Amino acid sequence: MKTTFFKSIILGLFVVAFISSAYAGNTVKESKENNSAVNVLIVGLDNVGSNYFPESMITEETGIPQDSIGDTYNRIITRNIIQSNKNKEFKFISSQNLKGVENLIDKVKLNGKDEDTYVDLSQIKTEDYNKLMTEAHADYILFLNKHYLKWQEQPFHTLFHFVSYSLYDKNCKEVTKGNNYFTCMNLEKADKLGKASWKSSSKIATTVIKSIEK
Repeated sequence: MKTTFFKSIILGLFVVAFISSAYAGNTVKESKENNSAVNVLIVGLDNVGSNYFPESMITEETGIPQDSIGDTYNRIITRNIIQSNKNKEFKFISSQNLKGVENLIDKVKLNGKDEDTYVDLSQIKTEDYNKLMTEAHADYILFLNKHYLKWQEQPFHTLFHFVSYSLYDKNCKEVTKGNNYFTCMNLEKADKLGKASWKSSSKIATTVIKSIEK
């Protein structure tokens, strides 16, 4: 009986994994057949932290207003992800002008800390999630969970700018999560930050696409 029970569990897990994989594959396949790209909506959360820099110092050094640090960082990373993507079968889109995004963001919870901070969508209403997906014509949502500025004194003064992210599908199921970082010698103004974060943003785009194609 025990052997049969465990076999049933293993079979059940296999079926769930197979269905999830099939869904991602079908999304890409359907988009190809319709000659349309797979749309990935980027939603940045206003969430900035540091082991050293208070927001007042970030503003002083960068000139970015204290109440828009998170928004500025999100815009930079979002723009870089969109512009660095060369895969025509996938399209990353900004959530900047979408009406339903704020309502969704307000209900997003966060788990973890520092550079390993990830979204928890358990409090999100399915209706609100679907409404945003429909408004954006999106197949997936890429959340920029947190910008974590990690200052290192030794062996050299280095600022690690971590961007943690989570990717969810149309059914509000997590596809992947992770983080990537770029380095600076000091806090940088927005224009220099855009250049410094280009490769890191491109890697996020590539990782997201590979996760969807699995």
